[in-house]
Parts: sequence; C-alpha cells; structure tokens
Amino acid sequence: MNQSRRKFIKQSSGVLPLLLTPNLYSNLSFSSSLEVKLDEINLFLINVNKERNFSYGVWKNRQHVMINIKGGNHVGWGESKVSSNQPDFDLSEYSQKFKLLKGMTLGNAIDEVRNQFFQGNWRPIVTEGLLMTLYDLMGKIENKPTIKIWGLKGEAPVPAIFCILEKEEDMVVKQAQIAVDQNMYRYVKIKMFGDFETDKKNISALRKFLGPDSYILGDPNRGYDHVTDLKELSKVLIALNEAGMDGVEDPSNLKKDELIYLQANVGKLSIIPDHIMRPPSKSIKYFDDRMGNFFNLHPNCMGTFSEVNEISKVIRASKKGIMIGDSSLIGAACTFWQQLAIGNEASVVEAMEKPQEQDAFLQCIIEKATHLNQEGKVEAKFKPGFGLKVDEKKLLTLVDAHLSI
Repeated sequence: MNQSRRKFIKQSSGVLPLLLTPNLYSNLSFSSSLEVKLDEINLFLINVNKERNFSYGVWKNRQHVMINIKGGNHVGWGESKVSSNQPDFDLSEYSQKFKLLKGMTLGNAIDEVRNQFFQGNWRPIVTEGLLMTLYDLMGKIENKPTIKIWGLKGEAPVPAIFCILEKEEDMVVKQAQIAVDQNMYRYVKIKMFGDFETDKKNISALRKFLGPDSYILGDPNRGYDHVTDLKELSKVLIALNEAGMDGVEDPSNLKKDELIYLQANVGKLSIIPDHIMRPPSKSIKYFDDRMGNFFNLHPNCMGTFSEVNEISKVIRASKKGIMIGDSSLIGAACTFWQQLAIGNEASVVEAMEKPQEQDAFLQCIIEKATHLNQEGKVEAKFKPGFGLKVDEKKLLTLVDAHLSI
C-alpha cells in the first residue's frame, strides 16, 4: 500500500522461486537440522478479556496458547488462538495431539503435522501453531532466517493495519485514537455488522476522525448475506464507499462468480476475498484474479505455510495484492506473520501486537526481528528462525496455565 486512501502499493510483477516442501528436505544442505530430535514441548495458556464484536456474535474473552519446542539446544516459538468464550479451556486435552511429536526428528515432525492437516485430522488452530514453532526451531538450528531458507525474496517494509471491533460510534472513535497513538492510523480496518445504517454511521465517523488520507477497510464477516440480490448488494457497497470505505472483505457468503460480478460492479471499491481463500492448498486450484483487487490470507485458517507461499506467488504474478490478515493474535505469531508478509511482498499486514488488549507475552520478549517504523510499516532485521528470544521464567509467572510435554 502507499499512503493514498484509494489504492494499495503498486504490486511487484516478479515471480517467487518454487518453494521447498518437506519431501525435498533430504536433498538439501540443511538436512542435518531436520535430524535433530525434539526434546521438550511447552504450552502456555493466556486468557484475553478484551471484548471483540463481530456480525455473527461477541467474544467476551479468548484463549491463546504460546508454544515452545526445544531441540539441539535451541528453542522455537509459536502461537495459536485456540478458542473464544472458554475461560476454562482444557490445556491438557488440547495437548494430546502434541505428545506424539516428542522424540521425533524435526523433519519427521514437520511431515507429521502437515499430513495430519491434509488428512483432515488436525485443524489449522493446531497445525499452524506447531508448524511456525518447528520452522522457527529449524532456522535457529541452521543459524539462518527461515524466510530465506524458504527462498522468499521480499525485504521491503509492509504497512500495518489497525483493526477496530466496536459497534458503538463513540467506541469506534476511541479505538481510532489508539490507532493514532500506536502509529497505525494510515490503514484501519473496521468490523461491520450487516446493518447498513450502523455500518454507514461508523464508517462516516471513522472517516471524519482519520481524515481523507487513511485507507479504511470494512469487514462484515459475510454480514450482508441477507442481501441476496447482487445488484442490490452492489448498491449497498457503493453507498458505503461514498461514506468513506475503500475496500471490503467478504461482504456476503459469495462464490467465485459472484465475487467476480461484485468487483466489476462496485466502481472504485476494492473487494477483498477472504473465506474463499481458505485453505490455500484448495483455493490455489480455483483462484481467479477477477474476484477482487486484494486477497486476504487469514491466520488460523491456512493450515500449512508452503501453500501460503505458493498462492502468494500466484497472486503477485496476477498483479493483484496480498493481505496478511489476523486472528486476534497477541504474541509469537505476530512477528511470524509479519515476516511472512514481508517475504511475500504483501500490500498490508494485520497481524500486529496488541498491548492494549494483552501484553503478558510481550513483556517477556528479549529480542525479535520485526518492529513498526515511523511510517507505520513493519520492518524486519531477519534473524535465525523468526528471531524470537523469550524470557521463559518470566512468562511462567504471567500465564494462566502451563503444561510441559
């Protein structure tokens, strides 16, 4: 993205090299790291009590698990948002799937997690957290940034987008002030509720507060599904565009041909498909660049990462933009997705740290590879793995539960 509210950053037309899949690892120079055995797995449960509002309901609280896996005298870190509205989340039950990985080699563990996903046994909320942890460990053992091991070439900073999840106008403005305070006001995403008057009021208030230069992205989470006529839906979206909205994610539960129709009939508004992109291992087969101007790759819904990188390559080659979304992440996964965004030359990244909601893990970070610069963009100084060093002893004093495998 650039700083014009009417368009994202010009997309590079370069094509990324073919990505490495686990069955190729044995032929590569870093195969030795994949022979390292996994000695220990730790799970750290953190409850977040900040209310989040969506068109389909309200999260009164949500549960995140930070993961570390140890092997070869190194520690890999990851995170999964595992549930919402379950403050009594059972960490021991969740950990059962992790137990079979202990004692495996790193390479076999990566293969096992991927296979469990593709066989439909493990959901993305399990596989993504595990895989990012294992890939972090791989890079640290190799003393190389995992992004570079994967062959990703992007290094330029990527704009951050701030997300507002409030239904009342005054709360929308209060959250927008936090975006300003945190230097993330240039690109702001606002949750919508499928009620035209409410959404128009909030978008107008946000536009008035932010001024003409910020890019405002609306996300109804398919909340306009009740508007079944595409021509009528187009009129609704054009009216919201006139109120100040520049782009919209998944306005309704739309199929490929319906998305293509909408993008062709909403003027300068950008349609940003999200749900249809999940998971990329399937969506890459029916991807069509006419479905939107930008395509959201949503954490906790992708399942695996080689496929994220593959579909990113296809999107970039089509001259359309990549958006790396969020899953209300608060810890280790933020820097992971930020680096994935940079490596894949994304237009914007939403997976940003949220100290105003929960900072327990952030308090324990000794070192990380990404930071927000003065222009509101995420920069990376790539380090081995994904670059996280964490004070584990301090973390143990701040989490709601801990389990060691």
